[in-house]
Amino acid sequence: MQTPERMRIVVVRHGIAEPKKGWSGADVERPLVARGRRQAARLRRIVAPRGPDRIISSPARRCQETVQPLAARVGVEVEVSDALATAAGKAAVELCRELLETGANGSTVVLCTHRETMEVLIPQLGRHFGRRLPPRIGAKGGAWVLSFGGGKLRHVEYRGPAA
Repeated sequence: MQTPERMRIVVVRHGIAEPKKGWSGADVERPLVARGRRQAARLRRIVAPRGPDRIISSPARRCQETVQPLAARVGVEVEVSDALATAAGKAAVELCRELLETGANGSTVVLCTHRETMEVLIPQLGRHFGRRLPPRIGAKGGAWVLSFGGGKLRHVEYRGPAA
């Protein structure tokens, strides 16, 4: 996997959504609750200064709602990808590989996904780049900021949920 001289991928776990228990609709349609919407509003303050060039979300409503305030703030459309769906795991790893191979130097890409996908994605990226990443995925609304450069994973920062 070749990486641009400098690139950042921010992996966001969606904000707090309606609980599965008691939700009668399709899981993909579960929306954020008030606290999740506050997390989304605050996420934009954390990530917007990093100047995201692309924002890619799981098809799940809760993921799209998590990054929509950020997208509006930076003037970027939210792209939807099945590679970030609930159990996409390996597809998410492939998406990151593609982004790292084709991404522009200095770009920042935000990905919004689910715990299940992050449990595969974060450790595999760490292993590929020879970095041991903490086993915890983090809370809903939290974000992993992965900075790549010179073919290496240079810096890893976890930002907890903002609300």
